[in-house]
Amino acid sequence: MRLPRFLFRVHDEDVEEEARLICRVLGIEDVEIRLDDTVAEAWLEDYEANRTIYGLEKIRQYLEGLVRG
Repeated sequence: MRLPRFLFRVHDEDVEEEARLICRVLGIEDVEIRLDDTVAEAWLEDYEANRTIYGLEKIRQYLEGLVRG
């Protein structure tokens, strides 16, 4: 069984597509993306780092930093 490292929770289908694009471009595969209309825009839970990041731009910056090393 393979568990995702990231849970990416998004507000609507447009943000969901952006989340999928971010992960695809960065080559991140261990992610679960869920629609949840109770969140403001998006948040990402990084289970390995035990950290939650809020907002699509902050999430993008965080993931870019991880793949850059």
